Amino acid sequence: MTLSSNERNQLITDLIQQIEDHSDLKTKQWFDNYLKGAITYRGVKTPQVTKLVKAWHRNHELSRYSLSDQLSLCTALIAGDFAEEKFAGTLYLQTFLRDQLDYSSLLNTCNTLFKEGYFFDWSTTDWFCTRILDPLILEHGLAAAQIIADLRASKNLWQRRASIVSFRHASSDSQYHALIEQIIVDLLPSNERFIQTGVGWVLSEMSKTFPIRAETLFRQHLHSLSKEVIDRHTKYLLCHKALKQLKRGK
Repeated sequence: MTLSSNERNQLITDLIQQIEDHSDLKTKQWFDNYLKGAITYRGVKTPQVTKLVKAWHRNHELSRYSLSDQLSLCTALIAGDFAEEKFAGTLYLQTFLRDQLDYSSLLNTCNTLFKEGYFFDWSTTDWFCTRILDPLILEHGLAAAQIIADLRASKNLWQRRASIVSFRHASSDSQYHALIEQIIVDLLPSNERFIQTGVGWVLSEMSKTFPIRAETLFRQHLHSLSKEVIDRHTKYLLCHKALKQLKRGK
C-alpha cells in the first residue's frame, strides 16, 4: 500500500495535534530552562510521547505501508522544529523500523538527516545516537562502526559529535578501542565544547570496564581536553584527583 503525500501530511498533523494536546506548561518551562533555548519544547515527557507514537502506529495500521513510506514519516517528524516531534520520529524508527531496514541504507538516511540540519542541539543529537546509532554498532559490528566513525570528518558539528557519542556502549568492547582512539585523535584539535564533552562521555564509559585504557587516553590527550571534561568525566578513575591537579597545573 502506497502512502500519498496528502495522507502523510494528515498523519503527521494528527500525531502533532495529539502531542500538543498532552503538553504541559510546567514541563515545557523545565525543559526550556534545562536546554537554555537550544531547542523548543511543547512540554510532553518522553514516556507520553512513546505511548502516543505506539498508539498512532496501531490506530492507523501504519505497518500496512512500505518501509520506505514509514521511513518518510520518521523523516518528516524529525524535520520538525520541536523536540517532541524529533523524539517521535526517532522513537518510531527505533521501535518499528530499525531492525527491519538494511543497516547501511539506514545509516545513509541518518547521514541525510544530519546534513539537512534536522539535528541542531546536543539533546536531540544524543537521543538519536543512543537509540539508533549506538545500537546499530552493537548489532552490526565494525562494518557499521566504521561508517559512523567516518562522520568525524563532517563539517557539521552534530555529525562530528555523533561520530563519538554513538560509541558509548561499544566502549565496553575492546574490539572498538582502536577505532575510538582514532576518532578522538581526529576530533580533538577542536576545542568546541560539544566535541570535547562527547569525547569525555565515551572515555568515562570506557573507564568503567577498561580503566587503564581510559586513563591512558585521558593522560595522552590531557593538553587538548578541557578542564570541564577532566573534572566531570574522570570520576570513575582512581587517578581522578591527580588528573584534575595536573590539568590545573597546565
